Amino acid sequence: MNFNWRALVLACVVTLSSIFVQQTAHATDVLLIVDSSASMSKSTSDGVRRIDAAKQSLRNILPLLRDDQVGLVSFGHRVPANKPGCCGDIESTIPIGPFSASRFSSAVDSLQPLGNTPLARSLVIAKDLLISREKDTSKAIIVLTDGNDTCNGDPQAIAAELARMGINVKIHVVGFAVKPKEVAQLRGIAQQGNGMYVMANDANSLKKVLTEVVVEVQNDQPAPSPTRELSRIEKALVARLSDADFSVRKQAANTLRKLKAVATAPDLAKRVHDDLYVSYSKDAILNALKALAPERVEESLWKAMDSKNIHVRFWATKNLIPVGGGTSHTKLSRLDQALVNRLTDKDFTLRKQAANGLSQRKAGAAVPHLVKRVQDDLYVSYSKDAVLNALKVLGPERVEDALLKAMESKNSDVRNWATAKLVDTDS
Repeated sequence: MNFNWRALVLACVVTLSSIFVQQTAHATDVLLIVDSSASMSKSTSDGVRRIDAAKQSLRNILPLLRDDQVGLVSFGHRVPANKPGCCGDIESTIPIGPFSASRFSSAVDSLQPLGNTPLARSLVIAKDLLISREKDTSKAIIVLTDGNDTCNGDPQAIAAELARMGINVKIHVVGFAVKPKEVAQLRGIAQQGNGMYVMANDANSLKKVLTEVVVEVQNDQPAPSPTRELSRIEKALVARLSDADFSVRKQAANTLRKLKAVATAPDLAKRVHDDLYVSYSKDAILNALKALAPERVEESLWKAMDSKNIHVRFWATKNLIPVGGGTSHTKLSRLDQALVNRLTDKDFTLRKQAANGLSQRKAGAAVPHLVKRVQDDLYVSYSKDAVLNALKVLGPERVEDALLKAMESKNSDVRNWATAKLVDTDS
């Protein structure tokens, strides 16, 4: 009998190739950009140096990355702040490739906080690294930083440029112990990069949120077609979720809910956090998502909090307040921190809503932030009153001192307001 060795070898090659494709089809290119600037030497509220907390959190995600193509970019770790070359101190520490836990750990352990924060230039480096990768492969940039760009760069513009390149990339930002006034730039990077912005204030919360981001990145893979197969009717209804008429959008959501069309949950989630807003249709879509995929509701609302449409942001906050988890007098939760950041929003309705939300949630840890807002120069009576009322509920013993300091404001409207409120308080 003649044995066809050539056919056998060919069959083995085809089989092995098939296995390889199946194992790597859903691999993700993950590029981590890690801040090692001088400010990362500071300690958080739990007494852990920021850089040490970052290292702990990065080690914690090692098991999650083993099947991905992973790269690491570091900045601020070789040249001291404000010294020549500090804004060019960016290193592609690990090129994107098969994950090596030992190499990754060694690179992370070697980081020492020294320099500046060239966020924009780091994203340019990321662009150069990712543009050579397979175009259709899912790509994620995860930026871990404790502050804004300190090298006169525009990281939001670079993030927007990356998003327009058509290379299937999202930019996620983890803000660690970030000052409230610096949140806007970091959130803007994530928004422009079609990603998410999350915050952490201590070592434990950083470990948690960084893990959540990596899991979200990996869950963002396209689902196998059988699980996303929509019927003809479901496809038609999904299309109507974006109809120009809000009543049609509302009817489509209600019908999907009645049909128990679970496969349309991703489409509903997208509609929850997009910028298209009329409360009737938005509420119907949210209710449909609650019925069909309740586990996706909270994160969809978080994404809606970053909408470019102020009405969507207001609506998302209103819906998050009742479901945003517990609160305490010593530590801000994720939602309480978001509300604190909103206390200085450029729109006074969002400032008012944030103050009312903190009061409603009994967020005692927000008292110092409410005090600052009572006595600062930012004034619209509705929001200022709401902040003061929240302080009366959460920290009544600090009201009088806050108003006395507000009487020294550079804004005459604030001085006038504080004087009137101080009399009301005394009476």
